[in-house]
Amino acid sequence: MKIQVTEKKVHIPENVRAYAEKKVGKLARYFRADAEAFVVFSVEKNRNKAEITVHAANAHLRARESPSD
Repeated sequence: MKIQVTEKKVHIPENVRAYAEKKVGKLARYFRADAEAFVVFSVEKNRNKAEITVHAANAHLRARESPSD
């Protein structure tokens, strides 16, 4: 599984980036090797957002979270 991490209007520390790659990497057991995962960290209206999109052969999955802190 190919994992791409992107930062928009925010700087993410290396340990957070590594944590995200580790957790998303666990999804590889459910998809073929040609699957792609995109992780986007951003800030909009003073709220941190994280979005994960997985593109596989027959499935497209998306998860979003924006915690209050």
